[in-house]
Amino acid sequence: MFELEVKDVFKITGRGYVIAGEITESGAILRNGDTLVNKEDREQKIEVNSIEMLNYGSASRKLNHIGFLTDISDEAAKALVGKRLCKK
Repeated sequence: MFELEVKDVFKITGRGYVIAGEITESGAILRNGDTLVNKEDREQKIEVNSIEMLNYGSASRKLNHIGFLTDISDEAAKALVGKRLCKK
């Protein structure tokens, strides 16, 4: 199972929202086009449009921070901070 704890969200005008967070479970691979669901609200589905690794400069660091681009509403994006998303 793949699980991400959302730490921050920010908007890129004309492209959508970047959801940034820490991977808490990495038993599955996250790919472009995958759908994540909010663990608290299983009806909320978030499609991954593109993925970016964050803080990967040192080979000794654990690569567990990512950001992904998605197209969701302003309200939905802001409500995700602190939530956990998992791969459907």
